[in-house]
Amino acid sequence: MNVYFDNAATTPIEKKVLDKMLPFMEDGFGNPSSIHKRGREIKSAIEKSRTMVADILSCEPGEIFFTSGGTEADNMFLINTILEKKIDTIITSKIEHHAVLHCCDFLNKSYN
Repeated sequence: MNVYFDNAATTPIEKKVLDKMLPFMEDGFGNPSSIHKRGREIKSAIEKSRTMVADILSCEPGEIFFTSGGTEADNMFLINTILEKKIDTIITSKIEHHAVLHCCDFLNKSYN
């Protein structure tokens, strides 16, 4: 039997999720910022997904951000929150994920 215990880092994709993703992986490429037909189609699919997620979470679509992964999400959240709220002290610990620690170090060096 094969058992995987590192689901915090990555996890297998459920079949029903994969089935929904495959059409975009196979033929759904395109720049959603482009004005051509494929770009508009991809943008529409992204916005539909954003609305679906917002409905599930009972929030506004404009509050949903898609990122490429955890590090990007950590950086985006921390940097934007710290700068927007003008927070001058961040408390963390050595056991925090390195993506958060690196971002905090960057903020400390850049804005301290």
